[in-house]
Amino acid sequence: MPQKIFRMLLSTMFLVLVMFFSTLPAQAHRVSVFAYVEGSEVFTESYFSRKKRVHQGKIEVFNLTTGAQILTGTSDDDGNFNFPIPKEISSDHAGLKIVLIASEGHRNEWTLTPEDIFPNASPTSSELPQKTETEITSNVKTTLTNTDTSLLSAQIQELNTKVDTLKRLILNQQEDGPGIKEIFSGIGYIFGFFGIAAFLTSRKK
Repeated sequence: MPQKIFRMLLSTMFLVLVMFFSTLPAQAHRVSVFAYVEGSEVFTESYFSRKKRVHQGKIEVFNLTTGAQILTGTSDDDGNFNFPIPKEISSDHAGLKIVLIASEGHRNEWTLTPEDIFPNASPTSSELPQKTETEITSNVKTTLTNTDTSLLSAQIQELNTKVDTLKRLILNQQEDGPGIKEIFSGIGYIFGFFGIAAFLTSRKK
């Protein structure tokens, strides 16, 4: 049941995204780059407007923490350039800065935070509070009896990451344009319905 609700909510979010971008005015002189993570792959999309993608644009990828350049690439005819999550950031769970350099000196960048890339990363042992043996035993019992709740929490965390990325994309495209408040209000309503559904599901158990 939680997985079904999660899939429905995620589909609704993408529908909202498509509807929003269908109303955006074309901006011929502005270049934009958008990046997101699916599994172990980073996807980038570069464009001048909704209908004009950046062909053969240069993509530079940097370690967000150290500033070191990790790799470079070129967008294809559809404005896309994809690459695996670099091993250079896997050990310390650093973020990425992705820079697009298009024709005529047009330039823009997108930041992927560590939370975007590693949403399920666990805190290090030094960050975890010390617990007594009684607390540990209690937590183990709780985990064993709340598998579905843990799964739901992981799904909500993943969804939160995607929603944060969606918000940044919308604000990057149109900071003060019409529709922003309506879109964010709609997102709030969706989360409200999702929370109610999750609560009712947990009550049934």
